[in-house]
Amino acid sequence: MKEKKGILLTAFGTTIDEAAQTYKVLEARFRSAFPEFEIRIAYTSSIVRKRLKARGIDIPSPARALAQFGEDGFSEVCLQSLHVIGGNEYNDIVSTVIAMQSIPKGVERIVVGEPLLWNHEDYTRVANILHDYVSHIEEKPDSLLLMGHGTSHPANISYAALQEYFRRLNGTPVYVATLEAFPYLEDVTEELRDNGIKDLLVMPLLTVSGGHAITDLAGTQKESWKSRLQAEGFTVRTVKQALGDLPEIVDIWIEKAAQAIKKDC
Repeated sequence: MKEKKGILLTAFGTTIDEAAQTYKVLEARFRSAFPEFEIRIAYTSSIVRKRLKARGIDIPSPARALAQFGEDGFSEVCLQSLHVIGGNEYNDIVSTVIAMQSIPKGVERIVVGEPLLWNHEDYTRVANILHDYVSHIEEKPDSLLLMGHGTSHPANISYAALQEYFRRLNGTPVYVATLEAFPYLEDVTEELRDNGIKDLLVMPLLTVSGGHAITDLAGTQKESWKSRLQAEGFTVRTVKQALGDLPEIVDIWIEKAAQAIKKDC
């Protein structure tokens, strides 16, 4: 009997229908790359899952999804993180896997794929992909500004690390700021002004363009990044595309899943 194998894509999640379509495209990419594996998705955010449940949409947590794989007779599952950095959500996934591995009659082999930014090669590739992205825009801005989420987890240093990789590239400068931790927008705004930058293209450094991208980045309220930057005298254009909409970025997640599956085999 052929062994049943699966890949569980684990993401923060979204309540925005358009952003959810990006996840569907990601699932399709993984199905194409791994035809012998069943592809499923789980959301790590309990708040997102609860709001979706109220709308009749049931997306499982990683733990429930893993348990279902076990009940369905799967012998091997790869949990591939679709998170940008190895913060709280990613570490919760690892803890879940450790706990689930001790359950009798569960999935025999569970592996975890790394988040997007994990090692030197990842930072180099992501920096080059995004730098190349802005270089192909017809009306080039003075700079590309990326909006990350930010976290209290030590992995927040990933944003400062990515900034250093951008500094090593020639051409249109790229800056990184986050919503909830250093570097904050005000930390970067001063540097933008000091460097004579006036025309900004602002893009979410997030997996999908969900609520943060729509409201916190491009919203019309005075607290949004767009409004705050315009109030500081910058010309601002915003980008709807997020990381999950860029095929070259998705390639990295696919490669990470392949590496995790092959590990220790």
